[in-house]
Amino acid sequence: MDTLDFTDLHIVITGGAGSLGTAVVALLLEAGASCSIPCFNEAERRDFVHADKPDVFTKTGIDLTNEEQAQSFYREAIEKQGALWASIHIAGGFGMGSIEDTPLSDFSKQLQLNTVTCYNSCRAAVHWMRETGEGGRIVNIASRPAIEPRQGKGMTAYTVSKAGVAALTASLGAEVVDEGILVNALAPSIIDTPQNRETMPDADYERWPKPGQLAKQIAFLVSPHNEVTRGGVIPVYGKS
Repeated sequence: MDTLDFTDLHIVITGGAGSLGTAVVALLLEAGASCSIPCFNEAERRDFVHADKPDVFTKTGIDLTNEEQAQSFYREAIEKQGALWASIHIAGGFGMGSIEDTPLSDFSKQLQLNTVTCYNSCRAAVHWMRETGEGGRIVNIASRPAIEPRQGKGMTAYTVSKAGVAALTASLGAEVVDEGILVNALAPSIIDTPQNRETMPDADYERWPKPGQLAKQIAFLVSPHNEVTRGGVIPVYGKS
């Protein structure tokens, strides 16, 4: 396969300022893409190493659990960077806790952070891809417990919220395929990030998938080279 080329293609990356998102943006920029990244607050943007690079649009104060804010961000990104080719949805949050220690408010928070942000982003992306009539690509981020729920022991709320992302991916993938929009998801195990190393200092980090490795998988799925893969929730576990 030829080297992936994203010249003149505009891609939105939610959660693009995080560890995985930063790796994805770096790869896409190197391949010629224009990237748009919504940031929840100014601190998130300040720590984002690609914030001031050419072909990068960022905007702070974007809450993707809010439908209108999500729609507004996509609208402005397209005004700045051109028609939307692909949308990658990494934004989300993690939460541990047994069901006894997880009140409904915390369960709802996980649904908002993971399922709702993904839904709002998918909805906005599909709208703007339909505007072009040229199809597009969407990649969501589920998780290993989403497709292996028994792995979600002690984090049921998180597991359910990510299972929603997996179901959304498969359902939407069937809904929009005839329009040339291919929707997929990755289901990572624990990703090797500084935050995860800090919370699990005794783990074997070498067994965890690396952000750069996942970025390569995402880049292929959102590239024009991906002509047939859709509706997949693809395990990316490394050796873990």
